[in-house]
Amino acid sequence: MVRSVGIHRDVAVDEDNTAAAPEAFRSAIDELMARCAAGDHGAVWELHTVAEPALSRIVRSEARRLDLRLHAEDVLDITLDAAIEIGKLAPSWKPDGALPWVWARLRINGLVHDHVGTFADELDETHLELVEPPVPDRIDDPLVALRLLARRHPSARFLDERLSAVSERDASIYLSVKVEKAAGNRSPAVTVGVDHGLRPDAVRKVFQRVTERLGEVA
Repeated sequence: MVRSVGIHRDVAVDEDNTAAAPEAFRSAIDELMARCAAGDHGAVWELHTVAEPALSRIVRSEARRLDLRLHAEDVLDITLDAAIEIGKLAPSWKPDGALPWVWARLRINGLVHDHVGTFADELDETHLELVEPPVPDRIDDPLVALRLLARRHPSARFLDERLSAVSERDASIYLSVKVEKAAGNRSPAVTVGVDHGLRPDAVRKVFQRVTERLGEVA
């Protein structure tokens, strides 16, 4: 069983400021990175849970610089890739340096570029006969969205395989909370609870249970 590092997300932490990070938070990050460097795949997903707010800010900041707007699913996908990339780079990271996501910011920005593809000037549509593509159906269930992403993204496929260890209901609630967090919702449990007919505390328990389960199956 993989041991989880105790980092409380309700504590005010500046995840982008190395100097402002509390000692306990830095110590926990150091331990996670050491586990990543040792090949502990479960530590990568724990790192994503801890660093997701900071990773999301970096991803959205780079997207804004490129004058692009990413959907919440895109941001989640890129942050997952970023956590995996940071895990791969863990052997080179120094505990006395910047926080991992600050240290690897250029790599994370590169993932944003890779995700959105090559940029080019817009074509002159006056000389083209363009057919308006059909509007895809909206996907309300994030588990369905994850499985669609899994067809083309290895990181999404890996997460989908890990979530097979829990029920589809719990997986959907877990992913819904992650999506709401990525979208900047400060009370994701309330929103997800309304969608699933659950109290916010029940949603938090499901999220915690799935997070712990993901650590066990790593």
